[in-house]
Parts: sequence; C-alpha cells; structure tokens
Amino acid sequence: MKNIDITQIISPTSKQPFTANSLKFLQDYNAENLASVIKSIITTNLGSYSLTVPYVISGCVVTDSGKDVTAGEIFYGGKYYATTAVNGTTNVARFILTKTQDGVADPLTFTDGSFKNVHDIFTYVATDVASGGDFTSANLVSVYGTKIFSNLYSGASFTVNNGGGYDNFTSMTYTTPNDGVTRNYIIEYKGYATTSNGNVDSSCQLRIYNTTDSATLDESSVGKANFGAASEVVVIPIYMSTGVITLAPNKTILIQGGLSSSSISFTFNRMSITEFK
Repeated sequence: MKNIDITQIISPTSKQPFTANSLKFLQDYNAENLASVIKSIITTNLGSYSLTVPYVISGCVVTDSGKDVTAGEIFYGGKYYATTAVNGTTNVARFILTKTQDGVADPLTFTDGSFKNVHDIFTYVATDVASGGDFTSANLVSVYGTKIFSNLYSGASFTVNNGGGYDNFTSMTYTTPNDGVTRNYIIEYKGYATTSNGNVDSSCQLRIYNTTDSATLDESSVGKANFGAASEVVVIPIYMSTGVITLAPNKTILIQGGLSSSSISFTFNRMSITEFK
C-alpha cells in the first residue's frame, strides 16, 4: 500500500511541500488500487488474466460480424479505459487509443503566465479502418461472460391440431443475452405426449428450435405405431437434449410440437437451459 505520511507536518514551523512527484505518487496508487480489484474479478470469473487481452467491464456489445460495437468500458494493459461506439462500418472495428482534454479543467494557467493542457483523458475509439489500433472487436473478452447457471422453464399443458406443422409451446422460449458474448449451452426438454383419440395413423413430432436462424437443434419423433387402437388413452414420456452447443447472442430458442393429423396434448412440460464454460 502507498501512503503519504502527514504526521511530520508541524505548522507553521515545518511545512510539507506537495510536488509533482507527490501528485504522481497519488495517481499511481489510485490506478494500482483499481487495477488490483479488477484483476481479482477477472481471475475469479475467467480463471486467468493477461495484460494483452482487452477485458470488457460493461457495454461493448459486438454485432454485424464485429463491425458494430456499442460504447462501454474495458480493462487493458493493467489500466481502465472508456470506449466509444461505432456502427455502419465496412471493416471489423479497431480500437485506437486517443487523448483528449477536459474542457472545463483545461487550459491551466501556469505561474509564468503560459496556458497548458494537463488534464488528459485517454479513450479507446472504435474506428472503421482496415489496419492499425491496439486490438479489434474480435479480441474483446467479457469479464462476466462464462458463469455456470441453469434456468428452468415450465409450460402449461398444450394441445396441437395442426395437420403436420409445428406449434410453439406456451412459455417455452429462451433468448440468449444480447451482450456480444458467444456461449456454450445444453438445452433439454421433458414432457408427456397424451392422446385418447386412437390416432393410429398419426405421427407426433417435437423439436428444440432456434427460430432466429430457422435451425432445428434437436428433434424427437413418436411414430404412429405407439398410439394404440381407437379410444385407447396413451401417455408417452418424451425427453430431448441438444448436447453441448454454441450459441451467439440474441438467438431465440423454443420448443415446438405437432401431429400429422387430429390432436394431441403435451403435459408437464419443462425446458432447462444450462450455460457453462
């Protein structure tokens, strides 16, 4: 810990000067104190820390294949910086360290009558250029992006009669966070297919579906032979799991089900979303 000793000030006979080195001493201590806290958070959440990685503290949501980035805050090279936004670009965003001055505190009048700018503000400006800068949007790493969690979604009983298509299950929808972080997931569904119509000519299908990209992540089919004779009540347990998949931000995932003819009910519906490192 750094500290300026003030116990030796015996006014008015012994006054302690406050020099440029004293001011630098305090600034260095402030920066080191902040850096130690942020490094601890990074190491706890991500398992390691590197001076060459730009860690996202807030904002910096990346879209359009790295070309658009929102404003935010990063920790890079052991120091904290604010960042600016860029959008509508043609190149992957590159971050250039830029110095500006405080418009209120500067310029400062020195004792010799000269005016000088001394209140420097260093910001990483996201820029649409083909080269240059210290890093690109692809290098950004979220400090809070990889915690393990599991969410459970329960849906009401759901009856479909759609002649072969798929219907969305009520309350069985999850959207990945729109924060620029691509994550690993396991998505699971468990429920029961119930019919009392003796649909011997029908086939029941369910799927875990990425509606944003029109992509089936997992699918289960219950064939017509399982539904028995006319007027027989049949209850069939169904379980689906995607296994480990990788999903980008802002993807909507839902459960869909259908029957080739007549109607069928899905009961005790559960969808589990597990995110992990």
